[in-house]
Amino acid sequence: MSRSIALEHQDHARRLTRQATDEFGAFLSRPQWDWYTTHTFKAEYVSPKEADRHYFAWLNSLCLAARVRGHGRPFWFRGTEYQDRGTLHFHSLIGGVGDIRRLLFKDFWELHGFARVEQYEPGKGANFYVGKYLT
Repeated sequence: MSRSIALEHQDHARRLTRQATDEFGAFLSRPQWDWYTTHTFKAEYVSPKEADRHYFAWLNSLCLAARVRGHGRPFWFRGTEYQDRGTLHFHSLIGGVGDIRRLLFKDFWELHGFARVEQYEPGKGANFYVGKYLT
């Protein structure tokens, strides 16, 4: 009897997690995103503090580029994931970048590893993918 109750609780927790992921993904579909990014580190280990420092340096240079071009400050949402090799990497949705060249910012990240900076396409699920890291 207790095993079936435990399984029932696990199933309920999975359903709640799936529902929360879906709801958060729907919430993330509201802003007008421009880019979907992935930031991977080449080092075998990068501490969370060091990873944040590199990410925010990259983001600050994007904000500076926006200011120079007369745009407002870009807005963003980031999810953090551990790769199979144990190294952090990030997925982000970024909006408010205007006409800034995304491939330039892909190249900027490559000092630290590999980056994808793709045009955000609504309906392709990037908002749900990034949102899943909160649940």
